[in-house]
Amino acid sequence: MTPPRHLPALSLVALLSLTAGCLTGASSAEANPPRAETAPPVLTEARKAATPSSFPCGNTQTLQFGPDIPPDFSQVASQVDADCFAWQQFIALNWPSASMDGGTDAGFGTPGDLGAVQWQTWMDVAQVFLPDGGPPPAWGTAQKVDPACLAEAGLTAVEAKGLLALTVASKFAEQFDPTSSAQAFPFTGPAWLGAQNGTNVWYDVRINQPEFDYVVDAGLYNASNQMAQADAGVALVLPQGSFQPNSVGAIETKSAWMEVSSPTDSRWNRYKLAPAVVVDPTTQKCRAATVALVGLHIIHATQSQPTLVWSTFEHVDNAPDHGADAGTTAWNFYDAQCQPRTLSVPAHCSADGGATQVTVGCTPNTPPPYYIGNGCPAPSAVQVTRLTPIDATAAQVTATVQQHLRQAYPGSVWENYLLVNMLWSTGASASPTRPVKAPLPFASPTPSGSVPIANTTMETYIQQTADFGQGPRASNCIVCHASATIQGPSGIASDFSFIFGLAQGLPAANKAALKSKRVTPAVKAGQLHPPRMRRILQ
Repeated sequence: MTPPRHLPALSLVALLSLTAGCLTGASSAEANPPRAETAPPVLTEARKAATPSSFPCGNTQTLQFGPDIPPDFSQVASQVDADCFAWQQFIALNWPSASMDGGTDAGFGTPGDLGAVQWQTWMDVAQVFLPDGGPPPAWGTAQKVDPACLAEAGLTAVEAKGLLALTVASKFAEQFDPTSSAQAFPFTGPAWLGAQNGTNVWYDVRINQPEFDYVVDAGLYNASNQMAQADAGVALVLPQGSFQPNSVGAIETKSAWMEVSSPTDSRWNRYKLAPAVVVDPTTQKCRAATVALVGLHIIHATQSQPTLVWSTFEHVDNAPDHGADAGTTAWNFYDAQCQPRTLSVPAHCSADGGATQVTVGCTPNTPPPYYIGNGCPAPSAVQVTRLTPIDATAAQVTATVQQHLRQAYPGSVWENYLLVNMLWSTGASASPTRPVKAPLPFASPTPSGSVPIANTTMETYIQQTADFGQGPRASNCIVCHASATIQGPSGIASDFSFIFGLAQGLPAANKAALKSKRVTPAVKAGQLHPPRMRRILQ
């Protein structure tokens, strides 16, 4: 029996049911594409009346349909049970915010529902780590978009409330921005992902209230404060979930969103949709859009797993397995009839900082040869395949959950999402008691550290091996996140989280130390085109 789970108080954010269309192909760069008037048809039957709200999963787990987040492992001793834990998190975090407080059941994944889910009510890291290094707004404060941006998108301040403000065009923005010191390795090339409809994927990073409170209470939103804490001998250790009341622990989500070309198309009844305002990469002007969730990372600090538990989900229509028959699926990131495309680009837009003609080829999982933004060409479709098949145990658990999901919430969009894999430890390393240099140890990884774990929307170009400064290794969450540090040149570990590298407010002397590296044309090109577009949040 799974012990009771405790839900931290959350501020609910109402999302406006606003949709917008965007043109396909290169013409998607227009500043204000026509808006779609309606969302996909909404199914009125949200749930069968007599369906139980809980069901068995794996060897020892009982999963529930509802918003309660499991704060820690309970009787998890095998991969199948760990995968069940991952799915319980996914269900809870994607529970509609409209029914979070025990009110009317708003359904779970009703097609066409643009309302926020639980994790969308959390704070965006852009709200937490401000350009001046100052304290963030209070928990639950909605994103406030700059009036100039709203005017460009044709939105009023009232219409904009609750919209996702998306400006990050690379999953690596929070750790590999060439203008940031928080680089785990010199990843300075273009890393955006182009969908088959000619738009780029947008990324969003959020933290829950326990992590937010920890950051604010310790002043870690400011780089100087981070250094002062390390100098005082205090380790940065995220709050860890336990079965004590209101102890869910720190959770971070990283989501990938694909722009929707025609929101009324029945195809989108298979996706979680949200209204958004985005910065067009080519024009740098804001426009309204409807976006579809295509990928989600969840990392969670708990007492039994102080080195965190790591799960990743994605949509079933993202990409086929490498070498497999692509069938007739309308893949988001793969075209069986792909043809190379040659573009003329300004020299500063090319990956090497000098070429004026580049070719986007059809070899799967190849990084694009040019940057987007700052006067560069519009995004092109990037060919993607899955290099490591979905883990067999994860697939088994996904099938179990989807069976019960179809019974409880027929037609739910969540039937179309799958667990890629879940990484945890059978003998977790203890949290440091004093500041230590990265990389942090991760003992007894399960699955083995030799098993690649990659989400095709977020680790597209490093699906099997990656070198994060320690030599080539199997690509997985820990190979990357073990190198996370606080802001500045100290190299002090930040408990596997890269968000602390976003902090501003470094002393001048430390800034100078970070700028001492030689700037090559390729690095300079990366500095001109950081993964984050123009800032639109106030």
